[in-house]
Amino acid sequence: MHKLSFIIFLMLATGGTLFAIIAWREWRSVGRIIKMGENAQGVVVEMFRRPRKVGETGTPRSFAPVVLFTTAKGEQRKYYSTLYTALDTYQVGQTVDIWYLPDEPDKATLKGGDAWILPVVFGIFGAVMCLIGYPGLFKSIFR
Repeated sequence: MHKLSFIIFLMLATGGTLFAIIAWREWRSVGRIIKMGENAQGVVVEMFRRPRKVGETGTPRSFAPVVLFTTAKGEQRKYYSTLYTALDTYQVGQTVDIWYLPDEPDKATLKGGDAWILPVVFGIFGAVMCLIGYPGLFKSIFR
């Protein structure tokens, strides 16, 4: 039992650490886009349906906005959000705020949940897994 608990706690601590690292990297990336980026008005031109998962039956009911915006250099770009939701958060034709990096306009984020949802969710999962994994791992090691 001791070896099994050690392996479980090691997996939780490792997984939690990885989730926390991903959350931190995403938080910094989004923060960099907002801090150093340009703000523009974009228009939702499409609601993209979430792709079907392996083994999933039926049609997914979650959508993410596709936003058309114009950079300060006059280039038109499309931003494909990765925040799929079943809620009617966005409507085709709706004007939205978008931040993008001037030198890399494909690196962009929408104002609101699109910017922070991934870092927050990964951070919460990482913190919970670490809070369970590390104390259990240390107890297993020092028995």
